[in-house]
Amino acid sequence: MKDNLLKLTTEERNPNSMNLPHMSIEAATAMMNHEDEACTKAVQAILPVINQVIEICVDTIRSGGRVIFTGAAHSGYLGMLDAYEANATFGTTDEFTAIVAGNFTDMMKTDGSAEDVEENGGLDLQNRHVTVKDFVIGISSSGRTPYVIGALSWCQQKGIRCAGLVNNKHSIVAEHCDLVMEAVAGAEVITGSTRLKAGTCQKMILNMITTITMAQLGNVYENLMINVPPVSKKMRTRLEYILDQATNCTLVTAHELLVQCDYNVKAALLMALKGISKEQALDELAAADGNINQLV
Repeated sequence: MKDNLLKLTTEERNPNSMNLPHMSIEAATAMMNHEDEACTKAVQAILPVINQVIEICVDTIRSGGRVIFTGAAHSGYLGMLDAYEANATFGTTDEFTAIVAGNFTDMMKTDGSAEDVEENGGLDLQNRHVTVKDFVIGISSSGRTPYVIGALSWCQQKGIRCAGLVNNKHSIVAEHCDLVMEAVAGAEVITGSTRLKAGTCQKMILNMITTITMAQLGNVYENLMINVPPVSKKMRTRLEYILDQATNCTLVTAHELLVQCDYNVKAALLMALKGISKEQALDELAAADGNINQLV
Protein backbone atom coordinates (compact mmCIF):
# COMPACT_ATOMS: atom_id res chain seq x y z
CA MET A 1 0.00 0.00 0.00
CA LYS A 2 1.28 3.42 -0.91
CA ASP A 3 -0.37 5.27 1.99
CA ASN A 4 0.34 5.35 5.70
CA LEU A 5 -2.39 3.71 7.78
CA LEU A 6 -1.56 5.73 10.86
CA LYS A 7 -2.10 9.01 9.00
CA LEU A 8 -5.74 8.23 8.21
CA THR A 9 -8.47 10.25 9.90
CA THR A 10 -10.01 7.05 11.22
CA GLU A 11 -6.72 6.20 12.94
CA GLU A 12 -6.19 9.53 14.70
CA ARG A 13 -6.45 9.77 18.48
CA ASN A 14 -9.49 11.62 19.72
CA PRO A 15 -8.65 14.19 22.42
CA ASN A 16 -12.21 14.09 23.73
CA SER A 17 -11.96 10.43 24.74
CA MET A 18 -8.40 10.28 26.12
CA ASN A 19 -9.71 9.86 29.66
CA LEU A 20 -12.44 7.35 28.78
CA PRO A 21 -11.57 4.66 31.38
CA HIS A 22 -11.75 7.24 34.17
CA MET A 23 -14.92 9.00 33.04
CA SER A 24 -18.17 8.45 34.84
CA ILE A 25 -20.76 6.53 32.83
CA GLU A 26 -22.76 9.75 32.52
CA ALA A 27 -19.78 11.67 31.13
CA ALA A 28 -18.85 8.84 28.77
CA THR A 29 -22.32 8.51 27.23
CA ALA A 30 -22.57 12.29 26.82
CA MET A 31 -19.17 12.35 25.12
CA MET A 32 -20.06 9.51 22.74
CA ASN A 33 -23.40 11.08 21.94
CA HIS A 34 -21.64 14.34 21.12
CA GLU A 35 -19.13 12.51 18.91
CA ASP A 36 -21.93 10.79 17.00
CA GLU A 37 -23.33 14.18 16.00
CA ALA A 38 -20.43 14.33 13.55
CA CYS A 39 -21.92 11.38 11.66
CA THR A 40 -25.02 13.28 10.60
CA LYS A 41 -22.89 16.19 9.40
CA ALA A 42 -20.53 13.88 7.52
CA VAL A 43 -23.38 12.19 5.69
CA GLN A 44 -25.11 15.49 4.98
CA ALA A 45 -21.94 16.80 3.33
CA ILE A 46 -21.98 14.05 0.70
CA LEU A 47 -25.71 13.84 -0.06
CA PRO A 48 -25.17 14.87 -3.71
CA VAL A 49 -23.00 11.82 -4.44
CA ILE A 50 -25.29 9.55 -2.38
CA ASN A 51 -28.13 10.77 -4.59
CA GLN A 52 -26.15 9.79 -7.69
CA VAL A 53 -25.49 6.34 -6.25
CA ILE A 54 -29.19 5.84 -5.49
CA GLU A 55 -30.13 6.86 -9.03
CA ILE A 56 -27.82 4.13 -10.35
CA CYS A 57 -29.31 1.62 -7.89
CA VAL A 58 -32.83 2.40 -9.12
CA ASP A 59 -31.78 2.10 -12.75
CA THR A 60 -29.89 -1.13 -12.06
CA ILE A 61 -32.75 -2.93 -10.33
CA ARG A 62 -35.35 -1.57 -12.76
CA SER A 63 -33.25 -3.04 -15.57
CA GLY A 64 -33.05 -6.47 -13.92
CA GLY A 65 -29.63 -6.12 -12.32
CA ARG A 66 -28.43 -6.38 -8.74
CA VAL A 67 -26.87 -3.94 -6.30
CA ILE A 68 -23.96 -5.77 -4.69
CA PHE A 69 -22.36 -4.62 -1.44
CA THR A 70 -18.86 -5.97 -0.90
CA GLY A 71 -16.47 -5.44 1.98
CA ALA A 72 -14.43 -7.03 4.73
CA ALA A 73 -15.11 -7.46 8.46
CA HIS A 74 -17.46 -4.84 9.96
CA SER A 75 -17.94 -2.95 6.70
CA GLY A 76 -18.89 -6.18 4.98
CA TYR A 77 -21.22 -7.18 7.81
CA LEU A 78 -23.10 -3.89 7.51
CA GLY A 79 -23.58 -4.46 3.78
CA MET A 80 -24.83 -7.95 4.47
CA LEU A 81 -27.19 -6.71 7.18
CA ASP A 82 -28.84 -4.20 4.86
CA ALA A 83 -29.10 -6.72 2.03
CA TYR A 84 -30.81 -9.20 4.38
CA GLU A 85 -33.07 -6.60 5.93
CA ALA A 86 -34.17 -5.37 2.51
CA ASN A 87 -35.78 -8.77 2.09
CA ALA A 88 -37.64 -8.53 5.41
CA THR A 89 -38.77 -4.96 4.73
CA PHE A 90 -39.36 -4.91 0.98
CA GLY A 91 -39.65 -8.56 -0.06
CA THR A 92 -36.51 -8.43 -2.19
CA THR A 93 -34.87 -11.61 -3.42
CA ASP A 94 -31.42 -10.83 -4.80
CA GLU A 95 -31.93 -7.17 -5.77
CA PHE A 96 -29.54 -6.35 -2.93
CA THR A 97 -26.75 -8.89 -2.49
CA ALA A 98 -23.72 -8.84 -0.18
CA ILE A 99 -20.32 -10.50 -0.37
CA VAL A 100 -17.99 -10.46 2.64
CA ALA A 101 -14.29 -11.25 2.38
CA GLY A 102 -13.72 -14.87 3.36
CA ASN A 103 -17.32 -15.82 2.50
CA PHE A 104 -17.92 -16.28 6.20
CA THR A 105 -20.72 -18.38 7.67
CA ASP A 106 -20.00 -17.63 11.31
CA MET A 107 -19.18 -14.00 12.14
CA MET A 108 -17.17 -15.05 15.20
CA LYS A 109 -14.99 -17.36 13.10
CA THR A 110 -14.27 -15.07 10.17
CA ASP A 111 -10.75 -15.30 8.77
CA GLY A 112 -9.37 -11.85 9.53
CA SER A 113 -6.66 -12.21 6.92
CA ALA A 114 -9.22 -12.54 4.10
CA GLU A 115 -9.34 -8.76 3.63
CA ASP A 116 -5.67 -8.77 2.56
CA VAL A 117 -6.18 -10.94 -0.53
CA GLU A 118 -6.83 -8.42 -3.28
CA GLU A 119 -7.43 -10.90 -6.10
CA ASN A 120 -10.29 -12.57 -4.19
CA GLY A 121 -12.34 -9.39 -4.43
CA GLY A 122 -12.72 -9.89 -8.16
CA LEU A 123 -12.89 -13.68 -7.99
CA ASP A 124 -15.78 -13.56 -5.55
CA LEU A 125 -17.70 -11.21 -7.85
CA GLN A 126 -16.94 -13.46 -10.80
CA ASN A 127 -18.18 -16.50 -8.86
CA ARG A 128 -21.45 -14.66 -8.18
CA HIS A 129 -21.78 -14.08 -11.93
CA VAL A 130 -21.61 -10.29 -11.65
CA THR A 131 -22.10 -8.65 -15.06
CA VAL A 132 -22.52 -5.20 -16.60
CA LYS A 133 -26.18 -5.35 -15.57
CA ASP A 134 -25.12 -5.09 -11.91
CA PHE A 135 -23.82 -2.26 -9.72
CA VAL A 136 -21.12 -2.93 -7.11
CA ILE A 137 -20.60 -0.82 -3.97
CA GLY A 138 -17.33 -1.48 -2.16
CA ILE A 139 -17.35 -0.59 1.54
CA SER A 140 -14.08 0.15 3.35
CA SER A 141 -13.68 2.44 6.35
CA SER A 142 -10.00 3.03 5.69
CA GLY A 143 -10.46 3.22 1.93
CA ARG A 144 -7.41 0.98 1.52
CA THR A 145 -8.76 -2.58 2.05
CA PRO A 146 -7.07 -4.80 -0.58
CA TYR A 147 -10.12 -7.07 -0.98
CA VAL A 148 -12.38 -4.12 -1.79
CA ILE A 149 -9.79 -2.54 -4.09
CA GLY A 150 -9.54 -5.86 -5.92
CA ALA A 151 -13.31 -6.03 -6.33
CA LEU A 152 -13.57 -2.48 -7.67
CA SER A 153 -10.56 -2.88 -9.97
CA TRP A 154 -12.14 -6.02 -11.43
CA CYS A 155 -15.35 -4.08 -12.05
CA GLN A 156 -13.51 -1.36 -13.90
CA GLN A 157 -11.70 -3.93 -16.06
CA LYS A 158 -15.06 -5.52 -16.94
CA GLY A 159 -16.91 -2.26 -17.55
CA ILE A 160 -19.19 -2.79 -14.54
CA ARG A 161 -20.43 0.31 -12.73
CA CYS A 162 -19.07 0.61 -9.21
CA ALA A 163 -18.92 2.98 -6.26
CA GLY A 164 -16.98 3.19 -3.01
CA LEU A 165 -18.15 3.96 0.52
CA VAL A 166 -15.24 5.08 2.71
CA ASN A 167 -14.49 7.17 5.79
CA ASN A 168 -11.29 8.92 4.72
CA LYS A 169 -10.52 11.50 2.07
CA HIS A 170 -8.23 10.81 -0.89
CA SER A 171 -8.37 7.04 -0.47
CA ILE A 172 -7.04 4.31 -2.75
CA VAL A 173 -10.61 3.03 -3.13
CA ALA A 174 -11.55 6.39 -4.68
CA GLU A 175 -9.04 5.71 -7.47
CA HIS A 176 -10.79 2.48 -8.46
CA CYS A 177 -14.48 3.39 -8.73
CA ASP A 178 -16.83 5.63 -10.68
CA LEU A 179 -18.24 7.40 -7.62
CA VAL A 180 -16.98 7.60 -4.06
CA MET A 181 -18.97 8.44 -0.93
CA GLU A 182 -16.47 9.86 1.59
CA ALA A 183 -18.24 10.13 4.94
CA VAL A 184 -15.54 11.54 7.22
CA ALA A 185 -16.69 11.96 10.82
CA GLY A 186 -13.30 12.37 12.48
CA ALA A 187 -11.30 10.36 14.98
CA GLU A 188 -12.99 7.46 16.74
CA VAL A 189 -13.70 7.35 20.47
CA ILE A 190 -11.52 4.22 20.57
CA THR A 191 -8.59 4.86 18.25
CA GLY A 192 -9.02 2.97 15.00
CA SER A 193 -12.27 1.25 16.07
CA THR A 194 -14.20 1.97 12.89
CA ARG A 195 -17.27 0.05 14.06
CA LEU A 196 -18.08 3.31 15.86
CA LYS A 197 -18.49 6.59 13.95
CA ALA A 198 -17.31 5.20 10.62
CA GLY A 199 -19.71 2.28 10.95
CA THR A 200 -22.54 4.61 11.97
CA CYS A 201 -21.98 6.71 8.84
CA GLN A 202 -21.94 3.58 6.70
CA LYS A 203 -25.19 2.30 8.21
CA MET A 204 -26.89 5.67 7.73
CA ILE A 205 -25.90 5.68 4.06
CA LEU A 206 -26.86 2.05 3.47
CA ASN A 207 -30.24 2.80 5.06
CA MET A 208 -30.70 5.60 2.52
CA ILE A 209 -29.60 3.46 -0.42
CA THR A 210 -31.91 0.52 0.27
CA THR A 211 -34.90 2.50 1.55
CA ILE A 212 -35.02 5.23 -1.10
CA THR A 213 -34.26 2.81 -3.94
CA MET A 214 -37.17 0.61 -2.92
CA ALA A 215 -39.46 3.63 -2.47
CA GLN A 216 -38.57 4.83 -5.98
CA LEU A 217 -39.38 1.38 -7.36
CA GLY A 218 -42.84 1.33 -5.79
CA ASN A 219 -42.29 -0.90 -2.78
CA VAL A 220 -43.43 1.83 -0.38
CA TYR A 221 -46.90 3.44 -0.36
CA GLU A 222 -46.93 6.78 1.45
CA ASN A 223 -44.58 5.70 4.27
CA LEU A 224 -45.87 2.15 4.59
CA MET A 225 -44.15 -1.15 3.81
CA ILE A 226 -46.26 -2.79 1.11
CA ASN A 227 -44.11 -5.70 0.05
CA VAL A 228 -43.47 -7.39 3.38
CA PRO A 229 -43.15 -11.17 2.90
CA PRO A 230 -46.15 -12.85 4.62
CA VAL A 231 -43.91 -15.55 6.10
CA SER A 232 -45.29 -15.59 9.65
CA LYS A 233 -48.44 -14.80 11.59
CA LYS A 234 -46.77 -11.61 12.85
CA MET A 235 -46.00 -10.48 9.30
CA ARG A 236 -49.51 -11.30 8.06
CA THR A 237 -50.97 -9.32 10.95
CA ARG A 238 -48.63 -6.44 10.12
CA LEU A 239 -49.89 -6.47 6.53
CA GLU A 240 -53.48 -6.27 7.76
CA TYR A 241 -52.61 -3.20 9.83
CA ILE A 242 -50.76 -1.67 6.88
CA LEU A 243 -53.78 -2.14 4.61
CA ASP A 244 -56.06 -0.70 7.29
CA GLN A 245 -53.80 2.35 7.70
CA ALA A 246 -53.52 2.91 3.94
CA THR A 247 -57.23 2.67 3.14
CA ASN A 248 -59.10 3.31 6.41
CA CYS A 249 -60.90 0.01 5.97
CA THR A 250 -61.55 -2.25 8.93
CA LEU A 251 -59.12 -4.94 10.00
CA VAL A 252 -61.78 -7.51 9.11
CA THR A 253 -61.99 -6.14 5.56
CA ALA A 254 -58.21 -5.97 5.34
CA HIS A 255 -57.94 -9.61 6.33
CA GLU A 256 -60.56 -10.66 3.77
CA LEU A 257 -58.91 -8.73 0.94
CA LEU A 258 -55.47 -10.08 1.75
CA VAL A 259 -56.72 -13.67 1.90
CA GLN A 260 -58.33 -13.18 -1.52
CA CYS A 261 -54.98 -11.95 -2.86
CA ASP A 262 -52.79 -14.53 -1.10
CA TYR A 263 -51.41 -11.61 0.95
CA ASN A 264 -50.33 -9.62 -2.09
CA VAL A 265 -50.76 -6.31 -0.29
CA LYS A 266 -50.33 -4.21 -3.44
CA ALA A 267 -53.24 -5.97 -5.13
CA ALA A 268 -55.35 -5.74 -1.97
CA LEU A 269 -54.53 -2.05 -1.69
CA LEU A 270 -55.71 -1.38 -5.25
CA MET A 271 -58.89 -3.37 -4.66
CA ALA A 272 -59.68 -1.31 -1.58
CA LEU A 273 -58.79 2.08 -3.03
CA LYS A 274 -60.27 1.65 -6.51
CA GLY A 275 -63.07 -0.85 -5.87
CA ILE A 276 -61.79 -3.24 -8.52
CA SER A 277 -61.46 -7.02 -8.67
CA LYS A 278 -58.38 -9.02 -7.83
CA GLU A 279 -57.85 -9.77 -11.52
CA GLN A 280 -58.06 -6.10 -12.48
CA ALA A 281 -55.66 -5.17 -9.69
CA LEU A 282 -53.11 -7.75 -10.79
CA ASP A 283 -53.38 -6.63 -14.43
CA GLU A 284 -52.83 -2.99 -13.47
CA LEU A 285 -49.83 -3.88 -11.34
CA ALA A 286 -48.30 -5.91 -14.14
CA ALA A 287 -48.72 -2.99 -16.55
CA ALA A 288 -47.00 -0.67 -14.04
CA ASP A 289 -44.12 -3.11 -13.33
CA GLY A 290 -45.41 -3.47 -9.78
CA ASN A 291 -45.08 0.24 -8.98
CA ILE A 292 -48.32 0.99 -7.19
CA ASN A 293 -47.49 4.68 -6.93
CA GLN A 294 -48.09 4.98 -10.69
CA LEU A 295 -51.65 3.76 -10.17
CA VAL A 296 -53.00 5.64 -7.13
